[in-house]
Amino acid sequence: MREALMVYVAGVILLLAVCTTIDSKEKIGFDHILIAAFGWPIFTSIMALRALSNR
Repeated sequence: MREALMVYVAGVILLLAVCTTIDSKEKIGFDHILIAAFGWPIFTSIMALRALSNR
């Protein structure tokens, strides 16, 4: 459980770091940011469950 929480917190920090570097001149829409914000927790939880089940 501790590893999954660490992955989640690292993902939040990474997402915030990337979002603050996006310039308004770049053509990254709000929908891309929403997909990244809501898609990565699902992906990381699936990967964490797979890693825990392979122990």
